[in-house]
Amino acid sequence: MQRNLPSVELGGRRGARGPLDEGRIALLAGDFERAGRLADSILSSEPEHLEAWILKGRSLVCRYDPTAALDCYEHALAIHPGSTEAWRRKAFAHRLAGETEDAIAAWGRAIEIDPDDRRALMDMGAALDELGDYTGAISCYERVLAIDPDDRLARESIQLNERILSRLEQAATHGGRR
Repeated sequence: MQRNLPSVELGGRRGARGPLDEGRIALLAGDFERAGRLADSILSSEPEHLEAWILKGRSLVCRYDPTAALDCYEHALAIHPGSTEAWRRKAFAHRLAGETEDAIAAWGRAIEIDPDDRRALMDMGAALDELGDYTGAISCYERVLAIDPDDRLARESIQLNERILSRLEQAATHGGRR
């Protein structure tokens, strides 16, 4: 589904759009193939263009091709190993591919680079939930609250995980009986 988006302010000039901006707009509009083609057009002349590799990876994730997206994020990280965006997006592609442990490792790398990366912390917490590491998930959510004490989702996630841990402890103590 494609949407018409309003003209936006880009690069200081109204309506001035290059292929990267057009690709981002295409991605937002749901035209994932066009976004990928625009990224490819940039990469054909600038193979070390970090943002074009990330755009191409995003377009591939949106087309449910996490393996090809991971290759794009590897290219991006070879260009700039400190790109938290590339690490976060790589983590998401791993998760889409069912590789939760690899996703957690990639989010961990993003957090090493930027300890205040709330998105990476929240996503890593959710992945740890999925693996049943409720204590690890709580730790991620608590770090988010240390950054933003008003983050309601982090607070609710902590409460949910604490209830799960409490029930698991009760089940272990009472042999599964209440």
